[in-house]
Amino acid sequence: MWVDRIRWARVEDPRAHALAQDTHLRLTLAGHVLRLVRTQAGLFALEDRCPHQGRSFEGGWCEEGRLVCPWHRFAFDPATGRARNGSTVNVGTHPVEQRQDGLYIGFPYTTFRLFGLDLW
Repeated sequence: MWVDRIRWARVEDPRAHALAQDTHLRLTLAGHVLRLVRTQAGLFALEDRCPHQGRSFEGGWCEEGRLVCPWHRFAFDPATGRARNGSTVNVGTHPVEQRQDGLYIGFPYTTFRLFGLDLW
């Protein structure tokens, strides 16, 4: 049977732990370029690629709990990746967990489970 799983990767970048509210930073983890965003609601991880034209969110800002793209001012909810008012396609998001031994970001994948074993 097909099952959905998550591979967790530990964030080693010390800037992530010191990220202030309503700020964001770019980081690369497990081959993914991400945008880590801290708002009043918490810490979130999004793909660092605005779906409108594929550009990075570098130079953008946080406004009213949303990440704003610097190029065309589209705003995205960091928790869900949804664009404000459906102005464009949504941004991909990743789960974030704060554990005793550090900060982790999850990367979903699908595997085939047979006789209790994941085949890949």
